[in-house]
Amino acid sequence: EAATHSDRLEDTYDYRQSIRVIENLIKTAKFALVERLAGAIADQLLADTRVEQVLVRVIKRPPIPEFQGSITVEVIRRSAIPANQLTIEANLSESPKTSLEKIPERNLEQLPEKKTKSQEKASEDSQEKFLEKTKKSKSIASIYTDGACSGNPGAGGWGTLINFSDGTVEELSGSSRQTTNNQMEMQAAIAALEYLTENPQSVAIPLYTDSKYVIDGVSKWVKNWKRNNWQTSSKQAVKNQELWQHLDQLNSNTKVQWHWVEGHSGNPGNERCDAIARQQIYRKV
Repeated sequence: EAATHSDRLEDTYDYRQSIRVIENLIKTAKFALVERLAGAIADQLLADTRVEQVLVRVIKRPPIPEFQGSITVEVIRRSAIPANQLTIEANLSESPKTSLEKIPERNLEQLPEKKTKSQEKASEDSQEKFLEKTKKSKSIASIYTDGACSGNPGAGGWGTLINFSDGTVEELSGSSRQTTNNQMEMQAAIAALEYLTENPQSVAIPLYTDSKYVIDGVSKWVKNWKRNNWQTSSKQAVKNQELWQHLDQLNSNTKVQWHWVEGHSGNPGNERCDAIARQQIYRKV
């Protein structure tokens, strides 16, 4: 509504953002089901608090002999915060296309009056408090982490995926210009445990990583390192000692069930974290 008066891009949802989301998921995510891809697109677009409702229509031409048609899957998702209504159409055989739906005529009389700056600020504060309260009250179902590095050492990135019991997700990410793959794997795990520290759960949360280095470190090596004053069996200083100490402290104060998952095996959570981590690399290369 504001954009109809201001003609400013910042007053509306930038459709280029949704194009980037769709392109990234189609190119990097590996989902067995078209429905899952549609759901992933919807979840990503709803991460923007200005978006209230998303309709995703994914069209795929399946590799079936003598079948010239296509399969269409439509998913509608709503967020808790009222905002704009957004319609996204993605065609897997062509470039993603995005369009904004016009507001139905029957709803025109229900449009809110233009708010003053003080009213808008109060509304923003209220939404932030609502989001914070909602986040803290939500039950976490599982967490996935992954790290990546170009060059090893080189530019790196990490990604953490928080899956909630209600089907929603939250993504965390970061990058470094000069790092290693192991350090990025650890940073992703640290971010996960820091999130759990701020949002404690009543039960142990399963955390999945494809890093044997992280799994073996938290479950085996750390105990001996601490006993030997952070030295290895060959009396050498432990690599990434500060990160290990931070991770160990967080692990001692949170409820986590550590699980190893094979990387690049089609696991949706792991594949998404890998995509996030690699996307972060490009920001530093």
